[in-house]
Amino acid sequence: MKAAAFLPLLLAPGAAFCQSPWYSAAAEAPAAPAPFSPADALDSCPRYLRLSPSEGYPEAQAVREVSAVDPSLLPLPADDLGRRSLLETLATDLDYWNSRPDSARISIGGDVFDAPRLRSTLKALQDIFASDMPAAELRKTLAGRFRVYRASADDGTGKTVITGYYEAGLDVSRTRDADHKYPILLKPGDLVKTTSAMGVDFDYGRYDGTGKLVRHYSTAEIHAGALDGQGLELVWSAHPSQIMLLQIQGSGVLRFPDGDYARVGFDGANGHPYRSVQKLLMDCGEVPAMSFKDFIAYLSAQGPREERLADVNPRYIFFRQRPKDSRPYGAIGRQLTAGRSIAVDPKYIPLGLFGLLKSRRPVASGDRLSFADFSRFVSTHDTGSAIRGPGRVDLFWGTGGTAETEASSMKAPGELYLFVLK
Repeated sequence: MKAAAFLPLLLAPGAAFCQSPWYSAAAEAPAAPAPFSPADALDSCPRYLRLSPSEGYPEAQAVREVSAVDPSLLPLPADDLGRRSLLETLATDLDYWNSRPDSARISIGGDVFDAPRLRSTLKALQDIFASDMPAAELRKTLAGRFRVYRASADDGTGKTVITGYYEAGLDVSRTRDADHKYPILLKPGDLVKTTSAMGVDFDYGRYDGTGKLVRHYSTAEIHAGALDGQGLELVWSAHPSQIMLLQIQGSGVLRFPDGDYARVGFDGANGHPYRSVQKLLMDCGEVPAMSFKDFIAYLSAQGPREERLADVNPRYIFFRQRPKDSRPYGAIGRQLTAGRSIAVDPKYIPLGLFGLLKSRRPVASGDRLSFADFSRFVSTHDTGSAIRGPGRVDLFWGTGGTAETEASSMKAPGELYLFVLK
C-alpha cells in the first residue's frame, strides 16, 4: 500500500522497469524557502485550531460516483507505454482474481460481478492485447464486448483528479547519532488490524490497559517516545519530514553512507486519520502551491520546527524490509507496475480492475518541466489513506529521480474508464 537514488519511470516501449536506486539528491534538490517566521502560522490558524484529534484533513473530494456510460464515449485508446508492461498488468490482475474464491464479488456503478466474470474479463483482454490492433478497431472491440464505467465528477464534467506517487529514496543511518534521531519503525507487536465487526471507525489500533480497542499512538506520541525500548527501530533519519514522505509514498529505498541500501514497504498504520500537512499550511497562508518534492524540502529546512510540522499529521505508517530486487507491493498483495498501477478508494472503485486513463502529465527533461497529454491502460492495484472518493486516482510512477520529480508535480484532471466483460 502507498498511501513512495531514482531512475526514470517512463521507459521506452518494452524497456525494463529499473535497475538501480541511485541518484544525486544534491543535484536535484530545489532551493527551499527560508523558515516561515518566529510566529508560527499554526498558532493563529482557525482551520488548524478547530481540528479535533480524531479529525483528518484530506484533499477535497471532487467526484462522487462511478457509473456505466455509453461505450461510444470511450476515447480513442492510445497508449504511451509498451505492450510488455500492459500484459504484465493484466497478468497481475488475473493472478489476483485467480486467488479469490468464486463467491467473491464486486459492486461498481450499481452492478455486481463475481470472480468468474472478472477472470473471463481479464482473459478476454489478454487475447485482445496479444495482437497489435489499430486504435480505432480496438475502441470498437472494447465498446462492443465490454461494459464501460467512468468515475465521474459531480459537476458534470466526468473528470477525475489524477496525482502521482513513487518509491521514495531516503538517506539513513543504521544507528542513532546526533543528526539521525528519528527512527523508521517496524510494526509493533500489539498492533491490531480492525474489522467492521469490532465496532470502531479506524483501521488499526491496540488494546489499552482496560482492554478497550483504541487507536495506536499518534505521530506526536511516537516522536515523544511512546514506542521506545521495543526494538522496533529499523534505521534512523535526520528528518521527520523525510519519514513522512516515505509514509505517504508507502515504499522506499533506504540509502546508507557506505553505499549499501535496503528496500521497505508498508506494514500497517496507527489508525489515526490522514492530514495533509501541505494543504493545511496552504490554507493557513504559510506556503504557496508547490510540488510535493519542493514542499518536503521546505519542511526539511525548518530546523527545530520541522518535528512539530510533521506531528500535524497524526497518521503514522510502519514498515517491513523487502528484498533488494523487489518492486513496491500494492494493496492487492502483488508488485506494482510502474506507469500502470493506480491507487483508488476501494469503497467506490474495486481492486483488480483494468481500465483506460487519460490526462495530462509532467515531463522532466534536465531542469525543465513541461506537460503533455497522455492516455494509457491501467489497473487498480493499490489504495492510500489520502485517496478518498471515486474521483481520486494516484498513478504509480516507479523509482528514480525523474519519477520523483514528475510524480511530485502530477495533479491534473483526467478521465478513468473501467471495463467488465458483457
